[in-house]
Amino acid sequence: MNECFLGVDIGTGSSKAAIVDIEGNVLCQASVPHKTSMPQPGWYEQDADRIWWGDFRLLSRKVLEDLQQPKESIKSIAVSTIAPCVLPLDKEGKPLRPGILYGIDTRAEAEIQEIEEKLGREVIFAKTGQDLSSQSCCPKILWIRKNEPDVWQKTAKILTASGYLVYKLTGRYTLDIYTAIGYAPIFDLAKRTWDPSLAGLITEMDKLPELLWSSQVAGEVTPKAAELTGLPPGIPVVTGTADAASEALAAGVEKTGDMMMMYGSSNFFILKTGTLRPVRSFWASNFLEPGAFVLTGGMSTVGSMFKWFGETFPGRSVTEWENLASKSTPGAGGITSLPYFAGERTPLHDPAAKGVFFGMSLSSTPGDLYRSLQEAVGYGIRHNIEEMEKAGARADRILAIGGASESRHLMQIISDITGCPQHLPRQKLGACYGDAFLAAVGSNYFNSINEICRWVHMAEEITPSETPKAVYDEGYAKYRDLYNSTRHLLR
Repeated sequence: MNECFLGVDIGTGSSKAAIVDIEGNVLCQASVPHKTSMPQPGWYEQDADRIWWGDFRLLSRKVLEDLQQPKESIKSIAVSTIAPCVLPLDKEGKPLRPGILYGIDTRAEAEIQEIEEKLGREVIFAKTGQDLSSQSCCPKILWIRKNEPDVWQKTAKILTASGYLVYKLTGRYTLDIYTAIGYAPIFDLAKRTWDPSLAGLITEMDKLPELLWSSQVAGEVTPKAAELTGLPPGIPVVTGTADAASEALAAGVEKTGDMMMMYGSSNFFILKTGTLRPVRSFWASNFLEPGAFVLTGGMSTVGSMFKWFGETFPGRSVTEWENLASKSTPGAGGITSLPYFAGERTPLHDPAAKGVFFGMSLSSTPGDLYRSLQEAVGYGIRHNIEEMEKAGARADRILAIGGASESRHLMQIISDITGCPQHLPRQKLGACYGDAFLAAVGSNYFNSINEICRWVHMAEEITPSETPKAVYDEGYAKYRDLYNSTRHLLR
């Protein structure tokens, strides 16, 4: 019987699943779109049962229908999700409200300030290796505690999205150590444990899940979960992780110096480092297994920004917008854009930052506008790379993955602006493919995540062009000046 592994990823705008065999061949796959609710500006939420668990159930049945071998050949399961999220559950394990999403949700700015004032930024950084931001879960937990006291009174556990799926499959409350970085300041980065000294400020410790490595088996599919998903009972379920970490596996991140650059609704990058090295502008973290470390960061909007543009100026397809942008020249006809349509994560850590179009004239074209957004993504990536290099962390190899990486025009612009070649893997499935490999590692079919090179191979390399370098250097300087000159107006 051909052993295989199920990987399921729940993303911001869609979910995907794949069953992959021991050689890395995709036996079947499926995807389903979903929506994110925005009940107020700056608030982003998803229904845990309808979207997270609902998508998992739907996708598992879809891929099982297409699997051309007994479903008992599935040897393990791993999940990844958008992260970090905040989902309070009652004592019966039922969600008490929609899950609050990751860094695009900026509702807890006041709580960030409150925690910093009570603990001190230096104390927080010393313990957790990072400053608080809209990516942090604890300010959002405190927001629930202050603004939804009825919910808080009933809260028995707090999970993130992947933890909720593992709970629904196994009955066990877990959180992977990689994603736990999002729970600063109650997660001790070096000790990889919860810090009980802060229980009174944020939450009681018994509300927090058990910490496990992403590649550890959390439990087995229960009979109830088997009935709901169509999966055989007793299949091992690996703890899983955040979507970006699984994307890094799917991109082929293997050794120190490898950097995954994910272009999805947002941008996220993961640079594998030899040691745990906290720096102020980014997020240092333990990775998916003991002895693995990364430095991470990302921009708040990429694909979601292009989606907004197409919906705001309807009538053209993505391909038509790309064609118009390709007819514009480097420098986008003098237009400089700031891509901060949902605040910005690294290296600015500014939830109040806003999107800007600057330099428009009566001769500006629709293609100029669209290209200016593409160039803004490139400038944002360059800003992050430069700040990482200042901190002593350098990428030896950039591996591009995610839906937006399908645009060769965008990828070329980014490589031209950053001066960095980008490698595109042959397999385009993304996080669910990485999940399947993580499941194989967790069930001891591989010894380490470093063996991902046995599955992932590169399809092409996009190299920088020298021609527009001077134009982009000037555009980048203008991009940096534009934010610094207007930031006081954006709050």
